[in-house]
Amino acid sequence: MRASQTVSQLIDAWSKDGVLINRRTGAARKPVNINSEVALANHHIRRLLGSRTVDSLIKGDIQRLRAQIATGETTAKRKGRQRGLIKVTGGQGAAVRTVRLFSSILSYAVDSGIIERNPALGVRLPASGWRHRYLSPEEVRALGQVLNRPAASQTTATAATIIKLLILTGARRSEIEALKWSEVDFRFGMLRKETSKTGAKIIPLARAALLILEQERQWMSGNQVWVFPGTKGAGPFDGLGKEWARVRKLAGIADVRIHDLRHTFASFGASGGIGLPLIGGILGHTQASTAQRYAHLADTPLRAAANVIGSEIAASLFLG
Repeated sequence: MRASQTVSQLIDAWSKDGVLINRRTGAARKPVNINSEVALANHHIRRLLGSRTVDSLIKGDIQRLRAQIATGETTAKRKGRQRGLIKVTGGQGAAVRTVRLFSSILSYAVDSGIIERNPALGVRLPASGWRHRYLSPEEVRALGQVLNRPAASQTTATAATIIKLLILTGARRSEIEALKWSEVDFRFGMLRKETSKTGAKIIPLARAALLILEQERQWMSGNQVWVFPGTKGAGPFDGLGKEWARVRKLAGIADVRIHDLRHTFASFGASGGIGLPLIGGILGHTQASTAQRYAHLADTPLRAAANVIGSEIAASLFLG
């Protein structure tokens, strides 16, 4: 056994080593996920338990941590490097995510010989409260009316285009917001993502989505990397959050998250008679290799199904 370490010291060691690898798959993790988890550990775990020694922790300490975060004891504001003042919130969802993360950190401590047993094992967690929200055809029509208005700024115009592509493809926010031109295959009508939440993947494009990208291509410069470049710096667009809050309020769908656009794509497919395996294949839920999916996608039902779903959504999205 190693000498007793504080929770702060454990977080420091894990931040340099353990967080870099997915414990379940052994794959290297993306920087955005690394930064998010390190921030979560620092904001909540270090603040509440940083001075405690790891080997003194018991199950009750983890339960108390969960309760403190859920009731907002770690709510605070801090300065961010790029986005100014950042508000750190608590609540039940943050408590669940943090305890799950802490359990992973403590498992890292077990693997490292710091402790013999993970004290977070067996701690009961309530449901995160996430729910699936789907837009009806009428709500998609209301959303389209807002998105199709003349844009007041380039930021507004870019955000509207990204939102249209999200609902027309079922892609995740990061897959469209950080899309590169090198990942757009106009010949076969698909996106070939180099990285995503689930690794490299293929996203078949409906004709409506492909048309939007062809229109965007007309405005790109010869050396442009990102389909939607940021207004500052050399990175991709990073203003979707505020624009989505404005758009959904105007459309009367204030309870809808960006991720619910993905759910809406799936729901349109299901209601249109598209089988769940096909919908899952389009969304990237299948385990088939990327090479196999690319080689056959142009002639498989996936492409046709994507076009059926996208066309149905486009019929509502572009009315009015």
